[in-house]
Amino acid sequence: MELTEAVMVIMVTGMTVGVPLLGLTLRFALKPVVETWLRVREAQARGQVAAGELEGLRARVAHLEYMLDRHGMLEHPVARVSSPELPERLSTPARLDRERV
Repeated sequence: MELTEAVMVIMVTGMTVGVPLLGLTLRFALKPVVETWLRVREAQARGQVAAGELEGLRARVAHLEYMLDRHGMLEHPVARVSSPELPERLSTPARLDRERV
């Protein structure tokens, strides 16, 4: 066997056996890293959505407190904050004996 034939046999054997073994090794070595990275990205995406939802909920609760205060249905009135997003349509209702919420 000549030198070039021996080198070719070694290279073909190495590529036939070595490349799949290298691929499997890398797959099992990198799989936990990739899964962790994907979970972190999903958590970040959920966190951004949750922050937007939280701001929306805060605005809704502030509006509900404002409306209850306008109707005299709050036991502990909240401090009045002039906010452009809260409607000023309703007139001040007469204070009646109402069931407290």
